[in-house]
Amino acid sequence: MNILEEVTYKGKIEKSYYLTLKDLLMGVTYEELVEDMYEFEEKEMYELCAGIKKALTYAQKKTYNEIKKELEENGNKIEY
Repeated sequence: MNILEEVTYKGKIEKSYYLTLKDLLMGVTYEELVEDMYEFEEKEMYELCAGIKKALTYAQKKTYNEIKKELEENGNKIEY
């Protein structure tokens, strides 16, 4: 994997991570996100799977406010 591919790959994981955290704050269930992860895996979209898994692992040990803070600190404004 060359540098450009690696940067793109990591960017997709990061984007998926933050979108999953937003989904959790908006009320999407853990089970729904796991289902999404399996669907992406079937489509061989492994970057999205990695981002979802990273977010679910992170969120298991965090409160709503800690997840919100993680998003806001990284430039991801939460809109309701």
